[in-house]
Amino acid sequence: MPIQKRFKKPIAPVVAISGPRLLSVKDAATYLGAHMWAIRQMVRNRELPYVQIGRKHLIDKVDLDKFVEKNKIGLVA
Repeated sequence: MPIQKRFKKPIAPVVAISGPRLLSVKDAATYLGAHMWAIRQMVRNRELPYVQIGRKHLIDKVDLDKFVEKNKIGLVA
């Protein structure tokens, strides 16, 4: 087996997104069930990737889902 095939990164599954892809801080807080100040603090501390358009910080739904998966605590079944 060629070495390139052995070390290829797995391809992430494609997720169907309904509605707008980029969310405001308020909508991201609603999506996660968190407070707006918590989302603002995560953006400020660069814990959560964002897109800046003018003075607005917009957060991608895919990044929110990745954040949730990365920060899960508990048993793996």
